[in-house]
Amino acid sequence: MFRPTRILPLIAAFTALVTALGAAPLTLYVAPHGKDSADGKKPARAFATLERARDEIRQLKSIGPLPKGGVIVELAGGVYLRNASFELTTEDSGTDDAPVIYRSASPDQPACLLGGRAVALADFRRPTNPALLARLDPAARPHIVALNLASAGLKSVPEFPAVFDDQGGLFEVFADGARLPLSRWPNEGFAVMKRVLVNGSNKAPGTFEYADDRPARWTENSHVWLKGQWRVGWEDPALRVAKIDPAARTIAFAAGIQNGIGYKYISNPDGTRPGNGKEPWHALNLLEEIDRPGEWAVDFATGVLFLWPPVGLREVTITQLATPLINATGVAHVDLVGLDLGYSLGKGLVAENVHSLRLLGSRIHHIAGTAVTLNGRRSVVQSNELHDLGGGGVLVSGGDSRTLTSSENQILNNHIHHYGVLRAQYSAGVDVGFGGNSNHRGRRDAVGVLVAHNRIHDAPRDAILVNGQDHVFEFNEVSACGFGSADTGSFYSWLDWTIQGVVIRYNFLYDTVGGVNPDDGATGFHVYGNVIAGPRTGVWIASGPDHIVENNIFIKDEGPVFGLDDRGDSRGYATNKHLIGRRDAMQMDTPPWSVRFPGLAARLADRPELPRGTRFERNLIVIPKGDPIQNKLSKKNRDNPELLTVADNWTTPTDPGFVDAAAGNFALKPNSEAFQRIPGFKPIPFEKIGLQPDSYRPAVPPRPAFKGTPPPPAVQPDQDRNFGT
Repeated sequence: MFRPTRILPLIAAFTALVTALGAAPLTLYVAPHGKDSADGKKPARAFATLERARDEIRQLKSIGPLPKGGVIVELAGGVYLRNASFELTTEDSGTDDAPVIYRSASPDQPACLLGGRAVALADFRRPTNPALLARLDPAARPHIVALNLASAGLKSVPEFPAVFDDQGGLFEVFADGARLPLSRWPNEGFAVMKRVLVNGSNKAPGTFEYADDRPARWTENSHVWLKGQWRVGWEDPALRVAKIDPAARTIAFAAGIQNGIGYKYISNPDGTRPGNGKEPWHALNLLEEIDRPGEWAVDFATGVLFLWPPVGLREVTITQLATPLINATGVAHVDLVGLDLGYSLGKGLVAENVHSLRLLGSRIHHIAGTAVTLNGRRSVVQSNELHDLGGGGVLVSGGDSRTLTSSENQILNNHIHHYGVLRAQYSAGVDVGFGGNSNHRGRRDAVGVLVAHNRIHDAPRDAILVNGQDHVFEFNEVSACGFGSADTGSFYSWLDWTIQGVVIRYNFLYDTVGGVNPDDGATGFHVYGNVIAGPRTGVWIASGPDHIVENNIFIKDEGPVFGLDDRGDSRGYATNKHLIGRRDAMQMDTPPWSVRFPGLAARLADRPELPRGTRFERNLIVIPKGDPIQNKLSKKNRDNPELLTVADNWTTPTDPGFVDAAAGNFALKPNSEAFQRIPGFKPIPFEKIGLQPDSYRPAVPPRPAFKGTPPPPAVQPDQDRNFGT
């Protein structure tokens, strides 16, 4: 059974809150072994469910206002199994001087809201079906156990969709706090296509010739899906297989995808794409590929779960709840403190149209979706542990882009790591209004968000996705992101001229892929005072105007550290309907846009497809070899003085006076030569970057060590040295 782990001490924080409010709140008690027929006024008379406590508060509000100091719902430690979302609506709101607080009673035994069900290994049986046994790997056959899902009262999907890019709706299996791997081939890394025979389209499936004999083992399985980067390194859909032909060594898909399969950048004279022989893919959920302890698969035809249990396994947790563990809509002045949300098929917390909602000192983990989805105003996600996530960490939006009304939302001091496990592409540590995909669906207004002091690491794609206006990203640290994708960045945005007023300052980006990458015309970044270190990091301006890159420190084995291009000219961004539509919707020639961003309307009316106003100034560049700048402007634009200004940078092959470069401390000593070489260069407060102790995080784990060595290769080998877009 899942056992709660220690979570952050919070008592002092609440004491301070009560003192500040000047009144003692009313406390209601909830415990796993309580009774909803009790009155909830004492621990010995605790309610059993959150719903009962919530309804008690509703009853209090129906009589009159909440007491000064508000109401605390104190949850005793232990497991609260969730068969449905805990729902909070407008009627569950507090007020500024009478908030409603749901909190764990003890830091040592947090309240755990879990969306999975424990199943003992003893409930599994040895499979006896000869046809199924024949499909199993001979080495695995003696170890495999099986569970009939329907007989066990467990919900499953009838089969995967024809095309999907996440977990396809299938539950997950956990044991001893670890996600057990769904069977796949190959176990590590990827196979590649030998060549593409039929590209296909969104209306016509593709066909390819495979390079390995392994698919011949799957011909008796009518439920085969392959997941891969079939065309580009930033899309990896899973596709159902229609037919495997071992004689011809071909695989034909049952469904097509937009633009078909085959590497985008190589074409035959007739327009077909043969592929480059490097498109990575893998098979998933095959009984035939359970070949190591911990692997499992579901046979959709029989509704049976097959598992090779690891040594010592006594029970597993199987996720069942597909809706959010907590769903808050229209709520105001509610705090969620010290909670533990996990082992669920859906999302953690979804907060929609909320005001002054705070998630503090909590843990969200081992879920299939995004940990926190927050839309609203003056809300805070602070000092939480968000990890082992199928999707992203925090997706935040709010405010009004047309009126530039700030959301005042804050994402502070969170440790976000090992995310994008199931949905790699566009699942970010923090997504500010971008919406989690590349086709503009899901984008929402986001204005005035502060993202500060977060530690983000270990993910296949972006650390932070950026959309909207007037954001500040400061004192964050990013490492080990982007290894499973192309066109990625520690900070990434895409195809939008209305992105303005974005400040990226005092962040430490290291041992990661991609640095600051406003892609395909995205605009308006001020990149100041950052430390960007490692072989595949830098800043790349992809044809977007109004970018300033100044007073940063770059440390690499070789250049470049900065690049720009004018792709918008050749790709016709000046007539791009999306770019123009977004620009015109803001009415930039009238207040408040004309006041907040004077001259922007005129600049975006005259050659907006070019990176006008780009400045690369007063940067410290530490590279032993290579050029610091890669200028990929076309010949006709290279001498245009309006596009790029480069001034007062200093490039050195040796340590310019770091406090301790070997230990990854890139603060500059007061006598560093950089201060003489670079006019007006300001010290970077390196010691303030990253997680900080606070009431909800009394201790900070050590920062992962700076390696400064080449990171693992990207999926596509031609992206090995890519830091741009």
